[in-house]
Amino acid sequence: MARLGKQTKCMILAATGGFASAVAFCLSGCEGEGGGGEKESVAEPEKTETVSDWPLFRGDPEMQGKSAEALEPPLEMAWSFEPPVEEGRRRAPIDASPVVANGQVFVGTQEGVFHCLNLETGEPVWSFEPEGPVSAPAAARGGRVYFGDTYGFVYALDAASGEEIWRFETDGKIEGGINTVGSGTEEGRIFVGSHDYFIYCLDADSGEVLWKHETGNYVVATPSIIDSGGEQAVAFGGCDGLLYIIPTDGEGEKREIEIGSYIANTSAIRDGICYLAHNGGEIVAIEVDSGEVVWRVDTGVEYTASPAVDAQNVYVAGPDKRLVAFDRVRGEEKWVFLARRSLDSSPVVSGGVVWQAGMDGRLYAVDLEAGSERWNYELGTQIKASPAVSRGTLVICGEDGVVYGFAK
Repeated sequence: MARLGKQTKCMILAATGGFASAVAFCLSGCEGEGGGGEKESVAEPEKTETVSDWPLFRGDPEMQGKSAEALEPPLEMAWSFEPPVEEGRRRAPIDASPVVANGQVFVGTQEGVFHCLNLETGEPVWSFEPEGPVSAPAAARGGRVYFGDTYGFVYALDAASGEEIWRFETDGKIEGGINTVGSGTEEGRIFVGSHDYFIYCLDADSGEVLWKHETGNYVVATPSIIDSGGEQAVAFGGCDGLLYIIPTDGEGEKREIEIGSYIANTSAIRDGICYLAHNGGEIVAIEVDSGEVVWRVDTGVEYTASPAVDAQNVYVAGPDKRLVAFDRVRGEEKWVFLARRSLDSSPVVSGGVVWQAGMDGRLYAVDLEAGSERWNYELGTQIKASPAVSRGTLVICGEDGVVYGFAK
């Protein structure tokens, strides 16, 4: 009953014109609930920075899919990188989403090559050949870059030279990206799931297994880090239909929340709420502390793209061609953008737009407030990978095996 009372208060605040108050009450938590620490004020505009990195799949450890930069359309193609291919052979697709750190782009290919490119020019800096193809995004931190391949290996490379520092072998292929916590490599931990049913926590410096947790099926989601004032935890969905929440140190309570359907993508965390769009055709907002559902929307869409979240909305793209903005307090649909074909790429929020790539070969800039199309660029190739935004450049990869850089 206490939970229903809190939701009722949210609705009253929202209905009486207090949207910011409703968000602050429902999602930032009240004093004495959901842990201490300073609470984010969502009533004020978010600060933007001129320069930022995009070192993880969705930009930050909570996997929000939101850039600190305000990149506005129109953009121009600044460069393209075509990986070398043997004469007479077709270039392998790039399904892995790029990450960017310190002016370098990192991305692996289905050809089984991991590339480092100069962000400003697109020129290759170095390349590394892992044991198998790469379909998952990397993670860059502490002068190193980490990624997994479909042969089940996790690699740590020197970000400047591409020299291998260590590798760790799981018993299944890796299709999800890597997340990290800690400052510096010696205190750092990396998290990655495998088809061997395990989520692994590895020492970022040595690759040593610090702990691992067995699930009931494949783990293909990139883990999200929960960091909302209490102890840090890692959240991830499994193909067993459960959402797992485990302390990042592997100690203490490990929770399982029944979702009931295959989870192939990454959840977004904001203000202690986990936003999840799963294969069973639902979008769900779950309060992390209690495990209770804040709201649930049944769309019937089998989602594989990961949601993005900002102070106001949750943005979800699907194979039904629709990019939809949902009010993140109530779960109500606010606007719909309709593309020409399926949207398998995850949306990215930057400034006043949502950047969305499609299987129709287009990169779209969708107005954040109205949901209207402000600009599009036709690449002419299907796009499954998600954009990365850093230092005034948007990087996207296509099924034609090419990496593209767009800038003003």
